[in-house]
Amino acid sequence: MRWRLGVRLGVIFLGLFLCLNGIPLLVFEVPRVGELLAMGWIQLWSALMPTLGNAVFGIEGPISTMPAGSSDMTWNYVQEFWYLVIAAVGAIGCAAYVRRQSTYDTILGWFRIIVRYSLAQHMFSYGLIKVFGRQMALDPLMLERTYADSSPAGLLWTFMGFSPTYQAFAGLAEVMGAVLLLSRRTTTLGALILIGVLANVAMMNFCFDVPVKIYSSFFLLSAVFLAAPDVRRILDVFVRNRGTDPVDHSAPRLGRGLGIARVVAKAGFVLLVSWWGVEQWQQRAARLARADDRPAFHGVWDVDQFELEGEPQPGELRWRRLLVAHPGMAMVHTANGERRRFSLEHDAANDTLTLTRLDVSEPPRVLAVARLASDELVLTGPPGPGRATIHLRRRDTEHAYILMRGFHWVQEVPDTR
Repeated sequence: MRWRLGVRLGVIFLGLFLCLNGIPLLVFEVPRVGELLAMGWIQLWSALMPTLGNAVFGIEGPISTMPAGSSDMTWNYVQEFWYLVIAAVGAIGCAAYVRRQSTYDTILGWFRIIVRYSLAQHMFSYGLIKVFGRQMALDPLMLERTYADSSPAGLLWTFMGFSPTYQAFAGLAEVMGAVLLLSRRTTTLGALILIGVLANVAMMNFCFDVPVKIYSSFFLLSAVFLAAPDVRRILDVFVRNRGTDPVDHSAPRLGRGLGIARVVAKAGFVLLVSWWGVEQWQQRAARLARADDRPAFHGVWDVDQFELEGEPQPGELRWRRLLVAHPGMAMVHTANGERRRFSLEHDAANDTLTLTRLDVSEPPRVLAVARLASDELVLTGPPGPGRATIHLRRRDTEHAYILMRGFHWVQEVPDTR
């Protein structure tokens, strides 16, 4: 069947757009080499941003390209715009100069290969980290936070982190779809599974304002692209109750050199995925081994009394809570709602804590520690101007109701507190 002009333009445009997104991300996952290429890629876009971003869109101020855990930064949207431009120019040029139907079939075949492995790579990456419970996890900072104080993304993270079983289930669905993408015969099935999985992921990202909306939309579009050629056969079987003819899933004809390269590349991809799995398992084992090796003063400490120069203090000077969840890191909540981040160093010999602000340039503060009990202590020293005496009591987050509630087959009364 010959492709109409609109189909040719649409397929080439979408294929180019997905490849422009997918190829860099796929290459960046190659150990060692990928890190260097990623640094070069960031530097290239940093050099282009003043022209492609600031000048074209009239954006004032520098556009940061430094990775910050978000795919929804300003530079990402600028990048996607130019990907769309390149894909549109490429589709028009291809439609204008390529006439042979067999050439379009070959181009589509290569697009599908690239999109298959790009999507599989991301689903293995995101899926395995969920399977081993390393993407979301509860910690004292989350248990201390009220719903009103949570960001929408933080609320989603807490919801997912509460249940490692559900998180692993979600990860297994992503891994299952990725495995099926590795074979031409099962690509459509894998794509259909991932459409369901990724539609849910994308909706959560949009509805809870998680800053990976661009990536999740790209992954979902990739799965739709892979399933689209079989949409008529899918409708015949599941909607029209008709039979359908089989499809030729044989490998594209390649020369000897390209054939060997294809086998080597696929074997390398499988080894890379296996390495990811082993790495995630090792990191999970290491995390479990460190479970009891908590930082000094680990937990949530409520301030019972805060005196500055012997006088009780309200407002911004008064501490309300001290949180220590990670080695060398602490957070202080003040009475007026401010949150201050510190590096924390414990001198066990002298029993002192050294707090250094991370977000503001201030001299380190050294506080003497007096332990009244395992869950009670007094800090004395200069947390800011003047000398303070701070009485703190550790909150029992390990026995929080949400962690102790457990599972019940029988519930006479719903528990929705």
